[in-house]
Amino acid sequence: MQEEIISVISEGFEVDGRRIYARNPAPCKLKGALSLDVYLQERSEERKLLRLTAYSGRMPYYRPWIELYCINSSLDFSSAFEYYDSDVEDLLLRELSRSLGPGEKIFIEYYNDPETSRALAFGYPPAITRQGCKLFDLGFTWFKDWYFSEGGHEGGQKLQGEMPMNDNARSLQMERLRREIGTFLDLDAPQNRALQPSADQKYHQAAKERAGRVLKSLQSAHAQGLNGEN
Repeated sequence: MQEEIISVISEGFEVDGRRIYARNPAPCKLKGALSLDVYLQERSEERKLLRLTAYSGRMPYYRPWIELYCINSSLDFSSAFEYYDSDVEDLLLRELSRSLGPGEKIFIEYYNDPETSRALAFGYPPAITRQGCKLFDLGFTWFKDWYFSEGGHEGGQKLQGEMPMNDNARSLQMERLRREIGTFLDLDAPQNRALQPSADQKYHQAAKERAGRVLKSLQSAHAQGLNGEN
């Protein structure tokens, strides 16, 4: 996994007239982990986009993972560039996720992603947050919100997505998501009463729309599973 990620991102890829690539690989304190600086280039200008760490794992005890952190969400080229919800973000996540196998994880720091940060702070199911929904669409079915650091080397607030170990795990995890999101919609997120009137209301509405779409996908998968059993 680690070799594949380093090869793919070091070679780089193009999107919307921009190029994403990594350089400066360096070993981390954690044995088996390697960090790289990821850059975005537009014409002759380049800006540092984020930092990426890939861990090769230590089987059978620890499975490989990827972490994205120190994300520069706003970059100043000839015109302003916003990373979140861009084609650059979508392509990067898609390419990295392809290298992850069963039980392998991605961690994405979210402290400067206001929509994801606020939704998690209000207790929304991770899969219907801005970032979590992107991971769900890429095949991740188990989520954890690392909302505080414990004094070690954990870094900042991050959302974890994990690929299912097998079909049975996928079914169980998707059923759990189906219940969580169904409850969220049934209650219409009571936390909404405490929201401020501008951006948070907009984020809440976006979360509800994602919840409906994700729930529809989960219900469809559930129905297909029942039909398969019969």
